Amino acid sequence: MGSCLAGRLGAEGALAVEARETALLARIDAFVDHNLGDPVPAAVAARHGISLRRLQLLFRDRGESPAARIRQRRLERCRAELADPGLLGRPVHEVAGRWGFANPSVFSRAFRDAYGVSPTEYRREAAREAVREAAREASAWEASARGISGARGGRPPGGSPRRPR
Repeated sequence: MGSCLAGRLGAEGALAVEARETALLARIDAFVDHNLGDPVPAAVAARHGISLRRLQLLFRDRGESPAARIRQRRLERCRAELADPGLLGRPVHEVAGRWGFANPSVFSRAFRDAYGVSPTEYRREAAREAVREAAREASAWEASARGISGARGGRPPGGSPRRPR
């Protein structure tokens, strides 16, 4: 009975460690997401009261490094801003700098490696897609408005009153 109890306690201890690590990683992810403009792995570790080596080990279990995770999240934020039609006036290098890429050529290379196109090409295509989407929405709205007015007045658009057959 004692060995059974010890086995259970050991499993619960491991579960508690795993739960603590999961919670720590969630806090680290949230911190990184809220501070993407400046965090570097050493600052992330210091903020969470762990060593840089411990941080690296936590991320290794995920199959990535802290630096790779930070870079990935920065690229995702840059990509979202580059696709936002409301931010077309903001230069690409400003978008990159806002999310922690101090060197525009390093950003451009990282973006191309991640998404297969340059940031400028991505923005251009996203703007074209936004225009196409707006045109589709306008067309659908016009078709809907024609359908409603035709049903109300008993007249087809641009025609005379319908006669029953």
